[in-house]
Amino acid sequence: MKKIFLVSFFLSIVFFSYADIRLPKLFSDHMVLQRGKQIPVWGWANANEKITVQFNNQTKTTKAGKDGKWMLQLEKESAGGPFVLTITGKNSITINDVLVGEVWLCSGQSNMEFTVRNSINAGQEMATANYPMIHHFLVAKEVSAKPLEDIKAGEWKVCSPETVGDFTAVGFYFARELYNQLKVPIGLIHSSWGGTHSETWTSREAFENSDEFKSMIALMPNLNLDSLSAEKNKAMAKKIQTLQPDFGKAINEDVWKNINYDD
Repeated sequence: MKKIFLVSFFLSIVFFSYADIRLPKLFSDHMVLQRGKQIPVWGWANANEKITVQFNNQTKTTKAGKDGKWMLQLEKESAGGPFVLTITGKNSITINDVLVGEVWLCSGQSNMEFTVRNSINAGQEMATANYPMIHHFLVAKEVSAKPLEDIKAGEWKVCSPETVGDFTAVGFYFARELYNQLKVPIGLIHSSWGGTHSETWTSREAFENSDEFKSMIALMPNLNLDSLSAEKNKAMAKKIQTLQPDFGKAINEDVWKNINYDD
C-alpha cells in the first residue's frame, strides 16, 4: 500500500511540474520589446492548455498544441514603459520592468565580443554610464549541430556603472548614441563568439536553399556532436593512459610530489 501511495505521489509531482507553463530565458525582468512591430510571445505548457497573455492594455489568449508548444502575437506598441507582462495558464508568470523601444542583435567575432571594461578610457566611460533605458542581454555560449528551442542561460541587465563593464563595447557605444538621438529604450541582445566563422552560425537548411552553397553542404555528413565529443574524449584519455599509465589512478600525493617520481 505504501509503495502504491509513493508511486502515485511522485507521478503527481511529475504531472504538475510538466503542466507549469514555461518561457524562453529571453523573457525575463528588464527585457526590451521591439516597438512598431507585432510582438511574438511563446513558450511551453501542457498539451491543449489555455494560455492568457496580458501586456499594457492588451489581453490575448491561445492554446498549446499537442506537443505543448504555444505562441501568439501581441499588437504593435509604441516606445515606452516600464510595463508588466503576465502569462497565465495553470500557473502564472509575471515579468516586470518591460520596456518597448529599439531591439538590436549584436553578433560577430572578437570585435563584438570585446567588452566595455577593456575599451579606451574604460574607467571614465563606466563611471558615467547611467543609462537606465539601455538594457543588455548576454547569450551564454553553447555548441549544437541543430537549432535549440532555448538558450542555455542569459539575463537582462540595466545599464549602470556597475553593470556596463560586461556589455559589448561596440553595442554599448552604438546604443548610447542611438538613445541620445531617439530618446527611446534600447535593448541589446549580445550573441557573439570570437574566432568563429559565419558558416558555423548558418543552418544546414539555409545552405541547402542557397544556389551557391547547396553543392558544398551536400558533401558534408550529418554529425552528432555529442557522439563525436564522447569519442574524442575517449581517444584522448586512451592516449594519455599510454603516455602516463598512472593517469586516473588514485596515487598518494606524497608519491607524485616526490621529485624522483617516474611518471
